[in-house]
Amino acid sequence: MFGIKKRKGPTLGLEVNSQSLSVVQLEKTKLGVELVRFSEIPTPPNTVREGLIADPDTVGSVVQDLLVQAGLGASGGAVVNAVVPGQSVVIRLMPVPTGMPPDELADVVTQEAINHVPFPIKEANLDWSIMPATERTDADGVRRVDVILAAIQKTIVDSYWRMAESAGVTVDRLDISSLATIRALSFAGYLEHPDSLYMSVNVRHEATDINLVRNGMPLFTRSVLLGVETLAEAVSRSLDVSTDDGLAMLPAVQLFGMAAPDPRTGQAAQIARTVFGDITDEVARSLEFYRSQVGDVVIERIILCGPGCQIPQIEEFISNRLNIPAAIANPFGNLAGGASLVPPERVAAQTMVTGSVVEPSWAPVITVDLNLNKEGPSAAAMEGMGRRTTVTIVEEPTPWFLPAMAGGLVVLALVLGFWLFLTQIDGPAKQKELQRLTEEIDRQKKQVTDLTKLREDIQVLARKKQVLDEIVKYGRPWAAVLKTIADDTPDGVQLKEISITGSRLKVAGTAVDFARVSNLAINLGSSPLLSDAAVEYAKRDTQTDPRPVAFEVVAQVRPNSALSSLAASSVAK
Repeated sequence: MFGIKKRKGPTLGLEVNSQSLSVVQLEKTKLGVELVRFSEIPTPPNTVREGLIADPDTVGSVVQDLLVQAGLGASGGAVVNAVVPGQSVVIRLMPVPTGMPPDELADVVTQEAINHVPFPIKEANLDWSIMPATERTDADGVRRVDVILAAIQKTIVDSYWRMAESAGVTVDRLDISSLATIRALSFAGYLEHPDSLYMSVNVRHEATDINLVRNGMPLFTRSVLLGVETLAEAVSRSLDVSTDDGLAMLPAVQLFGMAAPDPRTGQAAQIARTVFGDITDEVARSLEFYRSQVGDVVIERIILCGPGCQIPQIEEFISNRLNIPAAIANPFGNLAGGASLVPPERVAAQTMVTGSVVEPSWAPVITVDLNLNKEGPSAAAMEGMGRRTTVTIVEEPTPWFLPAMAGGLVVLALVLGFWLFLTQIDGPAKQKELQRLTEEIDRQKKQVTDLTKLREDIQVLARKKQVLDEIVKYGRPWAAVLKTIADDTPDGVQLKEISITGSRLKVAGTAVDFARVSNLAINLGSSPLLSDAAVEYAKRDTQTDPRPVAFEVVAQVRPNSALSSLAASSVAK
């Protein structure tokens, strides 16, 4: 049965996902931090779903095999820091005045959890932390700092405890995938520039974590349900192969460059471009949302990690679409030794699990340290995991027992008399005074709470007004662009999709033949509202295929000043 006990073995980072289980052990030596153990093993089918453990007993037995493979033995007494997927955790950032007393801050955090956690608080494990690097002075002159709150359902925590019991290990920490990623990037030296804004994009199997980070603190965090599994399933459906075969094809696809000589690989590459295009769009939306809250910001670099980095040229693909420098993370870049234990193509995929065992003193930049295992498993889970052993202690009588008992009775009588004096004479008067003071304090606290709420409401209204002013001031006349597209579309062309991302226009649909697609691109390129129109692709299976030609045409929307003047002249006519 799990209980409070001393650690008997090494501390390991453990990641469990639907494709693999991996374990990492770091150790501080005279030379520096070294990787002393790494092992990875496939996950049994249907034991992990959407990143969560569905069959703890089976996963636990595989973890035993993993420890043996890592050289620890089946009963190594190991302590594990496990990583839970970000999409299963509720994360909330909230500003509070600096210097707030701990008990009052705890009340505020608890109330915030009640208001925003979508499941009962009694069914949740909570943890929160002040982020000192976010301290600032607001427009109203109040010094504020951000607090990060995380909540997870106890049933998820229980599944990790049952898995650990089956594996014969102890759970110490339950880390969040997004925060473990930030800790690993800090350890590897990717967040070295103070006050620079970085974006980490962790393409996991089940989802993608998006973080905006400054000074090691997560200013914005989001998980979208697009990942390597999404791509593998799309490839398997398109090519009529198994999901495992679809995964095996991914390292051979090319996001850039010439077409693959193998048509099936080329088709898989086209699917990969579509899926990663969707992921890139979600990254762009996240950045635009953050900018709408704080104003325009500059991203120093996008740092990519996770198993999605096995796709060649992913950093070039994302950097080209977002016009932001991008790089693939190496969490072992600052190790003193042992990095060769990990195959090169699997290095970026170990970012999360590495971050789960990085000690705070090892990283040059302090990061958030939350543990969703502080409250431990639920009572029901504890009952299901075994029974505690009861030890009965038999004491023999001693010669001094009776004198000590008599002395104790005398002391007890004196204490009882003093207690009667306090409760019957002095106590009632002080109780009334205490009640009066308590009521006065409650009244004052309510006034402070009302004033704080009013001030926050005013700030929210001010931010909304700022957003509306920006929309009115910088809005673009998109109606003129849409009218141009309608006027310039040749006969025999059917449009199915029109999308505008920033200044990039994409038009997709079908055409009777390739010539009409070219005419559409020429027409759009000659429009005064658009420039650089080009055919992204136009295809059908064979030249004699009577079916329509599927196509996509892209163009650049001219700057706001040009659009506005052209739209104004159009309206005047």
